[in-house]
Amino acid sequence: MTTASAQNWSRYGNNSHEIGFMTGSTHFTTDYGERYLFKSNVGGNVGIGFGIIHYLTFTDYRYRWNQRTSYWADHFRLRNELSYFSADLDHFGKYVDESNVGEQADKLRAMHGKARVINIGTQLEFHFVNITDFGSRRDPDLTWSPYLSLGILGVFSNPELISEYGDGDWNADQNILYEKWAVPGAVNDDAQFIFSATAGVGTRLKIGEYSDVFIESKWQYYFSNWVDALNAKVPTTNTIPNNKYNDWNVFLHVGYIYYLN
Repeated sequence: MTTASAQNWSRYGNNSHEIGFMTGSTHFTTDYGERYLFKSNVGGNVGIGFGIIHYLTFTDYRYRWNQRTSYWADHFRLRNELSYFSADLDHFGKYVDESNVGEQADKLRAMHGKARVINIGTQLEFHFVNITDFGSRRDPDLTWSPYLSLGILGVFSNPELISEYGDGDWNADQNILYEKWAVPGAVNDDAQFIFSATAGVGTRLKIGEYSDVFIESKWQYYFSNWVDALNAKVPTTNTIPNNKYNDWNVFLHVGYIYYLN
């Protein structure tokens, strides 16, 4: 008589989990700075960000000869994220140039802000390389795994606005702000919860049997124009928006991933 035992595998194996962390620079594009100016959008209003991440993969990395997979399981994974971004914000461009003299130019140069956001949500990653092949490490030449991502993040935003003009108390006298924001309803530094959409591109690099590093660029579009506390109105009407787009940022980061199972 022979006795045999085996693990109870599902048709496609068990799900796999990973954890990791990331850090990098965040580039905010807001109402601060001249529109389309490189220093306003990329080079100037730059801060830092970091976060923790969890991955859910719909297959098992421990490859077995009889394991059955699907295209979905081999190329898609879910990523859950909790992250924090912040950046100091200043005006750049011809309107704050030292050659531009006058009361309004002085008010604009005196304005400074800070964007602070906490993100929580889920993104779907599409990997060009077979996830099972990459994760099992059975192919030693397979070291890179590029991917694309799309997702939705809930955002807790807590902006700050500072003016160095006059006594600096813009809450008491909003006229110390530049004319676009010296009208009711154009400034709001209250904390708020909003939503955002993300799109990213990146790649993994395997560095060990159970660990990867990754580099990624992610664009985040906020469904709000209050991330920087500013939403300019045309002074003559106080109703027509003076800016065209909601706030957004680009996060350039690196990270480390550890395979839990």
